[in-house]
Amino acid sequence: MAEKFLTSNAAAKYLGASRSSLTNWVKQGLLVGGLTPGGHHRFTIEDLITFAEKRGMEIPGNKAADEVTRILVVEDDEGFREYVKDALDIYDGYELKEAEDGLKAAMLVGSWKPDLIILDIRMPNMNGVEFLHMLRNESDIKDVKVIVASAHISAELRSKIESLGVEMILDKPVRLAKLVAVIEKTTSLELS
Repeated sequence: MAEKFLTSNAAAKYLGASRSSLTNWVKQGLLVGGLTPGGHHRFTIEDLITFAEKRGMEIPGNKAADEVTRILVVEDDEGFREYVKDALDIYDGYELKEAEDGLKAAMLVGSWKPDLIILDIRMPNMNGVEFLHMLRNESDIKDVKVIVASAHISAELRSKIESLGVEMILDKPVRLAKLVAVIEKTTSLELS
């Protein structure tokens, strides 16, 4: 399931409106967005398009949509996928997709072309190393940035993973601050 979230600033930019106009539309119930646990509004691109179409608004170039950072989390542990979502909650516009194993991720990457992949190594169907081999052999996606987050990585496995060109290898359990710092270092995401 695709999840494209924009902050109030990014949503206003997307609609070509001021942030105060956006805030007024939300207060009037004309534009419905989600709320983060911290009380910040988030909007989906689909909701913004529907809102604009109903009101006959032109969306000027969809610049915010082009600037959305695409992140794919390839992880069989649902708890860790939620942890990554929590880490991303402090950032402006991004699109997040999830895959429970390398096989499902392989089906996504060619057409969706993520900017960053957060990858577990030990998964069913296609493990992380097999997925990395496949990724690095595909010419149009071979340069995508990859952060590996996995438990129990031997020195030999670590060497093999490093040879496949990853940005960082994080040992689980990963501290939230460390995950946030690595995401920030490898993407153009800005704090909301």
